[in-house]
Amino acid sequence: MKKVILIATGVIALTAVAFALIRASATRPSIMGGVAVTEPSYTQKLLAGVKANFTTGKAEIQRSFEAKKNAQSYRMKTVLRLHPGHPLETVIEVSCPDRERFTTTIGDRAFHAVRIANKAYVEQQDGTWTVQDTPPSGWSPCGENPGEPAPWAVMNEGRELVTVLAKMSENAEIARGAFVGTSSGNCQQWVVNLKVPGSAGQGHGNNGLRYTVCIDPNQHLPVTVSMGSGGMVASYSDWNHPIPIEAPPM
Repeated sequence: MKKVILIATGVIALTAVAFALIRASATRPSIMGGVAVTEPSYTQKLLAGVKANFTTGKAEIQRSFEAKKNAQSYRMKTVLRLHPGHPLETVIEVSCPDRERFTTTIGDRAFHAVRIANKAYVEQQDGTWTVQDTPPSGWSPCGENPGEPAPWAVMNEGRELVTVLAKMSENAEIARGAFVGTSSGNCQQWVVNLKVPGSAGQGHGNNGLRYTVCIDPNQHLPVTVSMGSGGMVASYSDWNHPIPIEAPPM
C-alpha cells in the first residue's frame, strides 16, 4: 500500500510540474524572427514540459551539436534584418563532406557561389563564373566545423550557429524557453546568454550576446537560431535529404 501511495504521489507531483511548465512556457516570449510559429497541441506541450524537466539547456545544445556532426546534408536560410529596406536572405545548401552552395538575395538582386573540395566558384554580374583555389578543409560546415562565411557575408552568414554556440556553451547561461510549432515541426526553445566581457552598454545587454535556439526534441536537430530579438534568424531544413551540388559551367 505504501508503494502504491508513493507512486500515486509521484504521478501527481509530476503532473503538477508539467502543468507549471506549460504555464511558464506560455508566458515566455517566442523569439523566431520571421519564421512562422504555430501553437502545438495541449498534449504535445504537456509531454514537452515533462521531457524538458529532465534535461538542461547545455545538454540539449550538445545533443544538437552531436546530431549536426553526423548529418550528411542540410539547408540553412539566414535572414538578416539589421538595416532598413529589404532583408538580406542567404540560403546555404550543404552536402558533406565538401560541397556547399550559396544563394543570397536582397530585393531583386541575387548572388551565387559554389564551393567544391579545393575550388571556389563565384558568379559575376554578367552571369559568368570565376574560380579560384580554396583551402581543401575547414571551410565546410560539416562535422565539427562551423564553416566559413559566404563570400559577401555581412554578419558571418554561412557559419553554422549551433556549432559556434556549442563550443562557447561553457561561458553561457542557458534557460528554457517556449515549446513552439513551426513549418519544420515542433521545437523547444533554449535562450543562450553568452558572457562577453565589456558587453554591457554596447547593445548586448548586461548578460552579453543572446541567442534563442529551437531544437527538435526527438531528432535533437536545430530548427531555428535567432540572434537577439530576431535581427538575424537562421532556419534549418532538409536534414539528410539528397542535395546535388555540381560545379557551374565555365
